[in-house]
Amino acid sequence: MGLFSGQEVEGGYIPGAISRRLIPESSGNDFNRVGAQDTKRPDPPFHGTVQHPWKWMMIYFLMRCYFGNFGALKSWTIHWLREYFGHKRISPERVTGTPEEFTVRLKEEAMAHPEVEAVGIAPMRDEYYYDTFPTSDLPWVITLARRMDYDKLSLNLTERNFDQALKEVIGGYERTQKAAVDLANWIRAQGWQARGIGTLTFKPENMFLAIPPAIEAGIGTLGKHGSLISDELGSAFRMSCVLTDMPLIADNPRNIGSEDFCASCQKCVTDCPPGAISNEKQLVNGAMRWYVDFDKCAPYMTETKGCAICLSTCPYSRPGVAPKLTQKMLKRQERLETPPEQSVPA
Repeated sequence: MGLFSGQEVEGGYIPGAISRRLIPESSGNDFNRVGAQDTKRPDPPFHGTVQHPWKWMMIYFLMRCYFGNFGALKSWTIHWLREYFGHKRISPERVTGTPEEFTVRLKEEAMAHPEVEAVGIAPMRDEYYYDTFPTSDLPWVITLARRMDYDKLSLNLTERNFDQALKEVIGGYERTQKAAVDLANWIRAQGWQARGIGTLTFKPENMFLAIPPAIEAGIGTLGKHGSLISDELGSAFRMSCVLTDMPLIADNPRNIGSEDFCASCQKCVTDCPPGAISNEKQLVNGAMRWYVDFDKCAPYMTETKGCAICLSTCPYSRPGVAPKLTQKMLKRQERLETPPEQSVPA
C-alpha cells in the first residue's frame, strides 16, 4: 500500500494515501439515493462540472486515466475535437418520408458503419438527464454499440494490466462516438436536426445516462455488475448516442434471459477486488435494481484507471458466448413457464 495505490485484503480493498485523503465523509451511496423510495433525476457523481462531495476524486480519476497513457489521451482528444467541430451544417432542404421509411434507412446507414454492431431507437425522456443539466427538445435517442477487443480488455483480469484495458475502453468510446457523429451528419444532410454524443462528453446539453434509453431500445438489459448485457455483444462493449427530431419508430425492450442468469452467477461478485458487487438487488432512486457499491468501487476504479474487471470476467463477454447463453436461458424460461400437459382420463 502506497501513495497512489492501495492493497487488496481479504474481503475488500484499502485505498492508497491520496485516495483516502480525497474520499469525502458523505457516502456516494447516499448521493446515488440508495434506499430512497421516491424517484428524481439522478445526480452526476462522475460527470460534468457540478460541485459535489466526490468532485476531487473524479478529478483524480481523470488525471490517472489520461496522464501517462498516451493511447487513452489521444482517443479523448479526438473525441473532444469531433464533438465540438465534427458536425456539419443542416441541409436547408428537408427530405420527407414516413417514420417507417426513415427508421429503415437510418438503421441501414448505422449498421453499414464499421464502428457499429447494434442500433436501437427510444424516445428521449427528461428523467434520462442528470439533475441540474438542461434537457433536450429532440424527441429521439438512437443508441449505437460496438464490441471492445476482449483479448486486450481481459488483460485487466489475467495480468492486472489496467493500462491496456483503459486504452481499449477509451478507444471504444471514441470509435462509437465517431459512428454517432457520422450518423448525425447523415441525418443533418436530410435536413433534420441531429447531434452525435459520445460517453466522454462534458457538454452540459449532453449530460444524460446512456444505459436507460439503451435498455428501452432493446440493446440489452442491466447486469449485476451495473453495466448492460447484450445478447450479441455480451458485456464488453461501448455505446454512443444520436439525438434527433427525424420521425422514427421506437424499438422495444427485450428479455434476453440475463436477469435469471445474473441472479445465480457469482463471477463478478467474487472477482471484484473491493467487493463492491452485491448478490441482491437494492432500492435505488425509487426502484429495485442491481447496484454497485459506490464507496467501495470508486477508489479502486480510480487507482486502477477504470478497472473494468467486472466486464472482462462476465461470462457473457467471452467471444461467441452471449448468443448461445441467451438462447439457453430463454429456452429454460420457456420450459419453466410452460405448464405440464394434463393427462385426459380415458
